[in-house]
Amino acid sequence: MSCIQFFVCGILSAVPMILIEKPMISQLLQAQMPILYAGVMSCGVAYTLQIVGQKNMNPTVASLILSLESCISVLAGWLILGQKLSSRELLGCAVMFGAIIMAQLPQKEEKEGNSYCTKKEK
Repeated sequence: MSCIQFFVCGILSAVPMILIEKPMISQLLQAQMPILYAGVMSCGVAYTLQIVGQKNMNPTVASLILSLESCISVLAGWLILGQKLSSRELLGCAVMFGAIIMAQLPQKEEKEGNSYCTKKEK
């Protein structure tokens, strides 16, 4: 699965590059280390570790955790790169984090008297 994702990502990125941009071999050679790092670490290692991590995990929990990816990247940019965040962006991260936590809380069971169906339907 990881190899398939890696190659599909490469192909889907290469097609627009050839059609829209004017790549030159000299430019590609100058940027070979950043390209290799981004390609190998971001696609190869990250996709592989993501699949390994999700292997024995509850799908609902995995999808909720992965939906925090954008919040984590914004906060990492703020902490590591010193990027400035607006109050709207910080509020958005807090709301998403709160929603993920609330989705994980166990639901209360309905009492017998609050049921919508009658005893005959049960």
